[in-house]
Amino acid sequence: MRSPGSAAPPGSVIGTVFALDQTAVHDGPGLRLAVYLKGCPLRCLWCHSPESIDPRPEIVWYEPQCARCGACVQACPHDVREAADAPVREGTRCRRCGACVEVCPHGALAWKGEEMTAGRVAEEAQRLLPFFWRSGGGVTFTGGEPLLQPDFTFAASKLCRRSGIHVALETTGHALWDIVERQAAVTDLWLYDLKHADPERHRADTGVSNRRLLANLGRLVDLGAEIVIRVPLIPGHNDTAADITALADQALRRGATRISLLPFNPAAHGKYSWLRRTYPLPDARQQSSDEIAALEDVARGRGMTIVPA
Repeated sequence: MRSPGSAAPPGSVIGTVFALDQTAVHDGPGLRLAVYLKGCPLRCLWCHSPESIDPRPEIVWYEPQCARCGACVQACPHDVREAADAPVREGTRCRRCGACVEVCPHGALAWKGEEMTAGRVAEEAQRLLPFFWRSGGGVTFTGGEPLLQPDFTFAASKLCRRSGIHVALETTGHALWDIVERQAAVTDLWLYDLKHADPERHRADTGVSNRRLLANLGRLVDLGAEIVIRVPLIPGHNDTAADITALADQALRRGATRISLLPFNPAAHGKYSWLRRTYPLPDARQQSSDEIAALEDVARGRGMTIVPA
């Protein structure tokens, strides 16, 4: 990750976004414009959005729409012959030129990720102002990891705040403190992911230790930031009473008192086929409402306030 420092006018700062959702209702209060940024420093085993990990635009393949006509292979200027049945299969020589996307007659190939300016994001948000005012909503920057594109996230947040729009940031917290501190000046609500209390278990499941993100959490609390801890509950990984007890204690130790427990979302399975990857948790099931309620009772018993997911 690089330190902030761009002197460009906020509206002209460019970022890479893979989706804009104008009807998000689970990413902060009210109706939200969710801005999904490309790139993530973590490699979570259960990642719900594998198309968000790579910071660059990439080509995805919608297999049900593919007629295997071969038009993509014939159009490829780089001779990716081994990918005749699936042009974006991991491990091919695809150079992301997009020739295959342009000729596909069935819409089976598409780009995920496009460059856009912070000004464009702010304009999209401004068009939704009446809905934000009525619902108490706003804009949520998510990903991926929005702090991996610090200048863009800061610039777009700043422009939204100038228009009186509530700004939320969903983050792993894994970023340099100077990036986090600068972003805090233009963020109303932090949706702060915690996955494991133990640093080694965190490293095993996400590729990084949790030490930096926990340190950043404590510093944000000291700044007076509004924070909701979010725990994605992954079957067999962090959804036991012992797991939630440890996570709640880690949060409370740093002064964070509000928590949301997010049920496992099995819908991620289908996204892995877009990138010709194998989903690592094919048999995992979503927790029942009773199981979630029991874990919420555990967190509440440790002194946390439950925020509905």
